[in-house]
Amino acid sequence: MKVLIGGRDLIYQILGASFASISKKPRIIEMGVHSGKNAIRMHELLAPAEMVLVDSWSKDIFDDYMKSNGHRSWIADPSSFSSYFGGPLNEQSTFDRLLEECQGRFAGRQNIRFVLANTRDAAASLKAGDGALGGFDLIYVDANHQYETVLDDLLEYQDLLSADGCFQLNDCCHSVEGVKQNLGVLEAAVKFCKMADFVPALLTNTDFTDVLLVKRGSKMKELIDQIVTMNDVSFVELPPQLLGALVVRSGRRANLSFI
Repeated sequence: MKVLIGGRDLIYQILGASFASISKKPRIIEMGVHSGKNAIRMHELLAPAEMVLVDSWSKDIFDDYMKSNGHRSWIADPSSFSSYFGGPLNEQSTFDRLLEECQGRFAGRQNIRFVLANTRDAAASLKAGDGALGGFDLIYVDANHQYETVLDDLLEYQDLLSADGCFQLNDCCHSVEGVKQNLGVLEAAVKFCKMADFVPALLTNTDFTDVLLVKRGSKMKELIDQIVTMNDVSFVELPPQLLGALVVRSGRRANLSFI
């Protein structure tokens, strides 16, 4: 796995070059869309044939979060995240504004589908429709960050991937801030790789790390290795077995440690 000296835009650029090398316009799903800032960036850098945006845009998500975590003394009060969401988390109007902002970013673009549902229901809907036989090339996982839900999402959505499709996970790390949210993305990614024979290909050296998972021995893994090594991309390569040891060490800036 290659730790990139850069942020997630660099992953998109590498993926974009990989798709371009085989003349493919990717089909993309993003789970957990918020206001659409990341989705529009993927749209700009990857020029997808289709993008499906999955989010409930509902205050109910934090009710579920508190049912699971309310008894844990080390978990931050969800109200501390109000500024990130732009309003109180117990008011539906906060999430309605986020949806409206996201829809505004994609106004006039014909290759966008909005799915207002939790990830489980969205998966069932997609599988019953044109995703039944797979065919999505990139699925960005950024919805509920609890261990069981992330693992469920990876296992459910792998059926929607094309033969060489890949997952990209946000907040896939262990950090002080992550502990306050009881993040389980990293642990779910490690378990999924063992269950489904995926491997980490690219990681960002950032505090809320993005990790790209690809199928072992896939064409995409080969393409990514070629693109990275043939271009001016700074990286440090490590054995994929070290993924579970990933820790964010923060000083003047955040860096990844595997010690």
